[in-house]
Amino acid sequence: MKKLLKITLATFACLFILSACGKQQSNENKKPLQVPSLSSAFDTSGISLQKYDNIKVSSNQLKGGSSKESLMKTLGKPYHTSDTKLTNNQNAKEYTWQLGNDAKIKYIFAIVYKDKILSKGYQQNTSSKLVKKETIKDLKNGTSYNEVINKLGSPLAEQISDGIQFLTYQNDKNGNAVNLTFKNSNLSGKNFTKLNK
Repeated sequence: MKKLLKITLATFACLFILSACGKQQSNENKKPLQVPSLSSAFDTSGISLQKYDNIKVSSNQLKGGSSKESLMKTLGKPYHTSDTKLTNNQNAKEYTWQLGNDAKIKYIFAIVYKDKILSKGYQQNTSSKLVKKETIKDLKNGTSYNEVINKLGSPLAEQISDGIQFLTYQNDKNGNAVNLTFKNSNLSGKNFTKLNK
């Protein structure tokens, strides 16, 4: 079980490495940025938020969760497929749906092992609104996932693996960001980092 948890954390690291920082909108006039809702971001790509939400991630024991067949029926043919090695040296597949430069969502991915979805996530094509570091620091451990989304808006990126959710928010135009970790839908950790450009 601990090995598969390491897999999910390694996957999140890979997601972060692959992430690209989009050009920021200017807020020189001090007006708040208008960020589309996550639902509208998915709708403009042709893959609805409901379809994404319908993809269920299995537990580390491979219980529950969507099958590969169900995944393909939901999202259609992937743009890219690659082999990946898990930390226990087992082979898995990573499927990516690239949604185009004009879509708000850059890509969706899913990692499949033994016909089960181990992990899923997405990254937006453009940055979500900038969230001040002080606002992040004010969030207390135990704050619910929904409360954080309501307060901060859509994240730049998300990944879900076996009851653990990771959200990435950008703090400033210099690419400073934070990764928020949720266990059982409650905030359990914050990691300040830098986005790759």
